[in-house]
Amino acid sequence: MLEMLGLSLIGAPRVFLRTLPLTTVVAFIYFGLITNVNDPLWRVVLILLLTTPCIAIVRLAALRSALITTGRTKPPTFQNLVRAQVRIAYANLLPINFVQVVIFTAVSALIVAELRADFMVVVEAAALGQTMEVPLELEQNLGRFIGAAGWLFALIAAAGFGVMGTAMAATAANAAEKSPRHDITYGLTFNFWKLTIVYFCAQTINGILVALIALLGVAALGLSGLENWPYVLPIAATVYLSLHFATTATAAALSYGALLDRDAAIREYVQQQVAGPQTSAEDLRALRHSRQH
Repeated sequence: MLEMLGLSLIGAPRVFLRTLPLTTVVAFIYFGLITNVNDPLWRVVLILLLTTPCIAIVRLAALRSALITTGRTKPPTFQNLVRAQVRIAYANLLPINFVQVVIFTAVSALIVAELRADFMVVVEAAALGQTMEVPLELEQNLGRFIGAAGWLFALIAAAGFGVMGTAMAATAANAAEKSPRHDITYGLTFNFWKLTIVYFCAQTINGILVALIALLGVAALGLSGLENWPYVLPIAATVYLSLHFATTATAAALSYGALLDRDAAIREYVQQQVAGPQTSAEDLRALRHSRQH
């Protein structure tokens, strides 16, 4: 696991530089569409419709770059890229997102059920136009629920990457002109624990790094005012996603390469067992020479 994490961190900068331009364009379109919609309902609809495809585009770009860096793929075709992007979006990422939505709904229902009395007091006061402080107990309980939900979401995302990481790399490899044509299940759960732990570590390391860079940049440029944060946060999020995807994509590409090597070793072993001992070229020459004499 430590070897994969180390190699992923070493290879991440090259993948990051390859994918940052595309990530910037996708983030500009994504945040631009969402922030320019005033209706909250339509904003939620856009988030639901755009998040998975946009993440799939960036994820595929990072995986392709990582596969090229590790020498595990050839140049792609546009048609194969589209197929790979659709498969990553709706066969690999959407199931993870679905589980997260179900968990979010369950946690929200649990919060309402547990804190209903306190919520009703605050809601009734707001309906009457009265101002009141949020009860300390309610605030503490909300903090606990939100913290637990955050950890649960991170766990689902990491476990989902552990299940889907190698399979997504295989799908990205299918985008090559001479596609290996891996099926949708190829690589599922391969190196599950390694990829899950690498995902967690990459999330933590990249999060701390980007936060430090953002804080230093804000302090150096004098952008600490609250009015600047709507611009600073999307930039920080874009850099974080690029770096995080670069690290995890490198890990997935390494895992995919290990799977290919394992399959090649199995095929070679089976061929040796079926064909029996192989006669060397020198033995064949000696046999021909003995027959001639």
